[in-house]
Amino acid sequence: MTLKQALISGCALALLSVEARAQEQGTAAPQPEAAPAEQPAATVIPAPANTRKITGKVLDALTNDGLPLTRVIIKGTTKGVETELDGTFTLDVPKGPVTLLFSSQDHKEREVTVGANRNDVTVSLDATFVEEMVVVGRASELARKNLANSVASVNTEELNRAPAATVDQALQGKVAGANIQSNSGAPGGGMQLKLRGVSTINGSSAPLYVVDGVIISDVAIASGVYQLTESVRGSNPSATQDNQVNRIADLNPNDIESIEVLKGASAAAIYGSKASNGVVIITTKKGKAGAPKVDVTQRVGMYSLSNTLGSRVFRTREEVVERYGEEVAAQYWTGKTFDQEKLLAGRRDLSYETLASVSGTAGDTRYFASAMVKDDKGIIENTGYQKQSFRLNLGQKLGSDIEVNANANLVHTLGNRGLTNNDNTNITYYMALASTPNFVDLRAQDGIYPANPFVSSRANPLQTAALMQNDEDVWRLLGSADATWTAYKSETQSFKVLANLGVDRFQQKNKLFSPSTLAFELPLDNLPGTSLFATSEVLNLNTGVNLVHNYRPQSGIVNATTSAGFQYEQSGLDTLYVKSSGQIADQENVSSGTQLRVLQNRQMLRDRGFYLQEEMLMLDERLTLVGAVRGEQSSANGDPNKLFFFPKLATAYRLQPFHPAVNEFKVRLAYGETGNRPTYIQKYTSLASNNNIEGLPAIIGTGVAGSKDIHPERQREFEAGVDAMLFNGNAVVELTVYQRNISDLLLQRTLPGSTGFTTEYTNGGELRNRGIEAMLQVTPVRNTDWEWTSNATFTLNRSTVISLPDGPFNVPVFGTSLGEFRLEEGSSATQIVGDVMTENGLELRKIGDTEPDFRVGFSNVVKYKDLSLSFLLDWQQGSDIINLTRFLYDGNKNSVDYERGLERQQAWLTDASVYVEDATFLKLREVTLSYNLPQQWLEKIPAAKTARLSISGRNLLTFTNYSGLDPEVSNFGNQAITRNVDVAPFPPSRSFWTSLDVGF
Repeated sequence: MTLKQALISGCALALLSVEARAQEQGTAAPQPEAAPAEQPAATVIPAPANTRKITGKVLDALTNDGLPLTRVIIKGTTKGVETELDGTFTLDVPKGPVTLLFSSQDHKEREVTVGANRNDVTVSLDATFVEEMVVVGRASELARKNLANSVASVNTEELNRAPAATVDQALQGKVAGANIQSNSGAPGGGMQLKLRGVSTINGSSAPLYVVDGVIISDVAIASGVYQLTESVRGSNPSATQDNQVNRIADLNPNDIESIEVLKGASAAAIYGSKASNGVVIITTKKGKAGAPKVDVTQRVGMYSLSNTLGSRVFRTREEVVERYGEEVAAQYWTGKTFDQEKLLAGRRDLSYETLASVSGTAGDTRYFASAMVKDDKGIIENTGYQKQSFRLNLGQKLGSDIEVNANANLVHTLGNRGLTNNDNTNITYYMALASTPNFVDLRAQDGIYPANPFVSSRANPLQTAALMQNDEDVWRLLGSADATWTAYKSETQSFKVLANLGVDRFQQKNKLFSPSTLAFELPLDNLPGTSLFATSEVLNLNTGVNLVHNYRPQSGIVNATTSAGFQYEQSGLDTLYVKSSGQIADQENVSSGTQLRVLQNRQMLRDRGFYLQEEMLMLDERLTLVGAVRGEQSSANGDPNKLFFFPKLATAYRLQPFHPAVNEFKVRLAYGETGNRPTYIQKYTSLASNNNIEGLPAIIGTGVAGSKDIHPERQREFEAGVDAMLFNGNAVVELTVYQRNISDLLLQRTLPGSTGFTTEYTNGGELRNRGIEAMLQVTPVRNTDWEWTSNATFTLNRSTVISLPDGPFNVPVFGTSLGEFRLEEGSSATQIVGDVMTENGLELRKIGDTEPDFRVGFSNVVKYKDLSLSFLLDWQQGSDIINLTRFLYDGNKNSVDYERGLERQQAWLTDASVYVEDATFLKLREVTLSYNLPQQWLEKIPAAKTARLSISGRNLLTFTNYSGLDPEVSNFGNQAITRNVDVAPFPPSRSFWTSLDVGF
């Protein structure tokens, strides 16, 4: 903005302020004196014969809101106007074609040519790239042009182009360096976000989530269905096989203004021992200056089954006799066949989502309020996802030196999850379907479902879906408050005190009811009818104080920001499971059973930390220097009073433009350290109750010894990169290379039997990740009618185990005959090994790896006048899956490719790699076609200012050679290592939506 433009804008703002105060006081605002030339008089003066009138509107390209006080000037003259508060303007221009110049503070200038026969124009301005502010500390920001780290940003428009059930689903394919996978197709989420490869083996694998400055819980709590399926019985006793939901799914994506992803240790070090897996900083929407703005969105859509496995087709009675015998053929063969999968998962019920928000300012108060009601119907009977969300964000200025903000978010979700994934009782949908021939009619006759004689449990999947409950009900309250006091301010210095307080409280209730009428109930345990009730209470508290000093002398030789602070964080979890079997008269209350089992798990963690950070801009703000150190104590450590320090250093230099096409070119280098604190149980000696020691109850050891020396894993990372802005912002390039070393891994070692224990958690070993991340954004077309923006991200990561103190070991899944994960020096941390017959006999060999070769996200937005088309492609090359669902179908001689299934089963006896498949895929993640309704249509909607009609789809197309339901799958949920195991998952779906957005 030029000095003249700044003065004009300042005068206009002053007038608006005077007028607003006058209206509040009930008096008329003083009117400016009439300008001699351009000031309109009391009567309308016709435009001269050699001129014409152009009307238009200027919009923010990101939010689609009108931009007030934007300067519109006729090129080659000084004649122009400023837009009104809603972004509209009217300007007299010469006849014939005319070029207009648009300029607004914090937005890129734009030049638009208006044809001789056109009298209206709508122009969108992009936010200035070099002025985008990015969080770099607990209480400080830097302009993106000065960043010394790779920080990925996703704004609200990018996040919400196509409807998504959860925030992490909306992020898929949009962040370089991120591998975001669905664990299954179940409604309501269940995702894993992995940044820069595997960072742990036995520690937490989830990133740290910070919402409006408050650390929130993303814990994934088992529903307890494993007590029915007995999935924990066997080589892997993990309850993560319950198809868990990570609780970041609770947030409303439409409330989010922006997301910043701190992928590397140098960026995340300020968060210490919880930041090893990266930090996701979420900023929700705030009120903007101006009159109240109301937005309402109504969406209607549906989900439909996107893939099936198929099963063996029996065409003749002779085939049935050959496979099952004469008795089965006589009883069940009628010549008809049934598509069991579509009967199970072929529902297409209507889903809807209603959104409403209001934002604006009133005096010195900013406000944003929103509400959402969502009801997604699942493709299987009695499955779906409901969400109601209410948010209120307030900001208040108290005089010129104090500003306070308060945010509150109340969320209720209800997930009907169905019954899927691995089990040892053969009752989940696809475990039963794997052995069910297609000539058996499983549908209800006169309301009665037949038992399934082809499954040991006699489970009928259609009956299970119709009669069984598996509900997850969550109430959650997220609240935060912060205050900023500018204690001192001069022309060269400022000193601020910032304080914040946050609370995250939710209760998750899981209710599972299996009535005695279900075919599998009697064979299960001879106690027909099962009721399971689980309740989990989580409370996270955050508080902190930050001091920020900025020094910027008039000479401009340096711009230094020093910040320091203290934080206290507390997280508690209390989970109670009650299983009741033998329900009398099918009463659902757990007290109505004849056999009860109770389990409880309680945890409490307390962390204390402080930090000191210095940011310096020098050499005309071309050189950036950042240094910081964080000290932290945690009750999760063996010694809760021991301090662990996490430093970081980073620098960047913006080169002078060396070519007309180069606007900005920056090189950067950074080093940082973070940690991954032990999980709650690892410092304690585990005990369990036992009621059978000479007939008396007692507490006995489990064989796992506590460790008094356990401490956080240590991550050290170097990162280097270049950023460039080319062709006046029409091309943006980011390239990053990194090396991450993780030492003091949390490992489990075997103890001598003489100790009285079998295993113990300890620190040891080292793991390394190396990778490349790239982002390219181009705008090849931009004129009055057309605009095309294309964005591509590239991610490549390679992991290597550097050392293991006790030698290699297997991470158990289902045994080496089917494929397991093995940690050994010099090998990938995500390798799959299995038994392979060689000339020396059966040997353990590498047969796959879950780490993709690379990932690419490719998004495009094409706008033509009021039409807009956007789409996102997500490409994963490589990665391997242990396909045990296929193994189950083959083993039951029920595969759709029956003959080849027999061959696979024979080959598997000497080669475990038979059931390890390539997970390469290309998915059309999102596609949206939108149309801004013309002004004459809006006149029919009272008070409406804008309206947009959209049709959208998510996961519409998948191109893959993988033979399973979906190449995105994880039977073991969010475990760090044992990903990509396919065992009877919830089938995938695609969704279709029609949306109407109206702004008032």
